[in-house]
Amino acid sequence: MKKTLLASALASVLLAVSLPASAAAIGHLNDGGQANAGSNLSYIVSNGLITPSEADSYATLSNAAFNALTPAELATTYDILVMPWYVNTDANFDWNTRLLPYLSAGGSILWENPEDLGEIQGAANSGVSMTTANLYGPGVGPSGTIALAAPFGDLGAEGFFHIHFSITAHDASWNCWSVDINGGCHGVNKEFAGGGRMVIGVSDNLYHPNFALATDADHRQLTINELNWLATGSITGEPPGPTPVPEPASLALLGIGLAGLAAIRRRKSTV
Repeated sequence: MKKTLLASALASVLLAVSLPASAAAIGHLNDGGQANAGSNLSYIVSNGLITPSEADSYATLSNAAFNALTPAELATTYDILVMPWYVNTDANFDWNTRLLPYLSAGGSILWENPEDLGEIQGAANSGVSMTTANLYGPGVGPSGTIALAAPFGDLGAEGFFHIHFSITAHDASWNCWSVDINGGCHGVNKEFAGGGRMVIGVSDNLYHPNFALATDADHRQLTINELNWLATGSITGEPPGPTPVPEPASLALLGIGLAGLAAIRRRKSTV
């Protein structure tokens, strides 16, 4: 009997600290001509390629619908907002009143949009300086001229299409994860107080590739890595570290397990 109680208690504790990541709800701002961006995001979600074993969701979001929601409402509805190339300028992306409050509430952003840089760039906003000009110098673009680094340069991720804006500087709170042969930075990422994360990439990685094709597998993997990191802090889609923070159901199981262990100790002390 004691062995049965002990086994049940230990099983409850182990289950409580090993549950997978929660499903990710992705909102894709889709006003403007966006080529393959929508079908690529739909392909990733429908094939279960992020947060493994979870029922992730994907929904389009017009600029008007986006503007009508407060940052708190956006964070409640969408775990990740995706701004690909050609989001037109009707969306309100003001850094200090819209995006930063959303990030501070735990929401995450994948940004590939050159159309609205003025709302987020500079020291008074994101801390990342950007321009729509291509300032990366000669020879940058062909295969082998841009290298990916941590946290996104693993699991086969590689490759870029057109460069639509340039990152000219960023403060120390941002990590540069993509560097070219001239030392130029092509992508930065950051985790914010409150749990939100943001990835900025200068290439239209969602716009031109077709993620259903084997020839675009490297672009597909980069986006998978980005979305997984935005959702969980890990490119694998599982929270990093051996003991992810338990959800409410996990906490209940943990309580049951600890109560069982306490009961066993009490029984031993009365024998």
